[in-house]
Amino acid sequence: MSKPAKKSDTVFGPNHLDSRVRERFLANGHLDPKVLEKHLGELPDLADRGEDIDLRQPALSATADAPEVIFCFCCRRRPRAT
Repeated sequence: MSKPAKKSDTVFGPNHLDSRVRERFLANGHLDPKVLEKHLGELPDLADRGEDIDLRQPALSATADAPEVIFCFCCRRRPRAT
């Protein structure tokens, strides 16, 4: 038989330190700014282990330089010429 989770154990739910939700938790008082600062201070600096990658982002550019579609994945055949 499994033992019940303690109140301090996180069984399921958002991580209060997750960058996607931390502003909301700071604003409503569920996250202490001191705890966040401590957490960020303990993170290792891994910048030297990263790699630069070049990704085209046509939605962010002023010109539409997307490649021509040569195969339609939804119907598994080449699109008709217009």
